[in-house]
Amino acid sequence: MTGLEAALWGLLGSGVAEALNLSASMRPTGPRRRWRWPWSSPADRPVVLVAIALRLFAGFGLTAALGTSDQLPNATAALAAGLAAPLIVARFFQSIPLAEPGAQQRPDTALPTTREPSDRLGLPAPESGGSDGAR
Repeated sequence: MTGLEAALWGLLGSGVAEALNLSASMRPTGPRRRWRWPWSSPADRPVVLVAIALRLFAGFGLTAALGTSDQLPNATAALAAGLAAPLIVARFFQSIPLAEPGAQQRPDTALPTTREPSDRLGLPAPESGGSDGAR
C-alpha cells in the first residue's frame, strides 16, 4: 500500500470519527427541541470548522506516514489508524494544562503514587539485601 492510498483511507477513517462527533454534538437537548449546530454563535463557526479540518488533517497525515513506512498492511488498518487519529489528538490536547506558568491549579484526577509495582499487585515487597536481588 502506498502512502497516498493509506492517507486517503485514513482521511475516510477520520471523517467517520468526525461525523460521529458532530452528530453527537448536534443532537437535541429536549423532546421539543430541534437539532442544532455545534457552535453557539455565528462567530464560533470558523473556529469549529478549523478544528474539524485539523482533525481530518491529523488522520490524513498519520496514515500517510504509517503507509509510507510500510506499517499498514491493508486498507482496514489504514482506516482504523485514521479513525483513531482524531481521538488520540483530542486526548493529547486534553492532557495539556491551560493555566499560566506558576499558577496554582488542582489536578482533576489523583496523581499516581510512588509505590513499588509489587505493592500495587498485592505481592510481598522485595527484601533489601544485596544490590542484585539474589538471596
